Amino acid sequence: MTTTTAPDRTVADAIDRVLEAEHAAALTIVAAETDARTCIDAAREKRRGILETARQRVMRMHERAQARLAGRLAQLDASASIETLDAAALQAVAADALAAVAERLTTDESV
Repeated sequence: MTTTTAPDRTVADAIDRVLEAEHAAALTIVAAETDARTCIDAAREKRRGILETARQRVMRMHERAQARLAGRLAQLDASASIETLDAAALQAVAADALAAVAERLTTDESV
């Protein structure tokens, strides 16, 4: 005799509803975890892209700075050689002036 009484059926229906709710909750949790993984993967990819863009920008800035530095060093080298020539020319003028003064001091003008 397997007659189900009303209270037993009500309990069985309640248990079934709880099990269905647990199953639905488990499916929702799995879907949320999948969405979370997708969001995390997308964020990681975006981070990689940002890092790559930043790395390329830094490299371009470094290259431009290096080119400016090389140009400025070339200018300094050019002006240094010009200054060296100017200093050499001044030294020659000074040597000539000293030779002229020495000659005047050692030459007897009365003769």
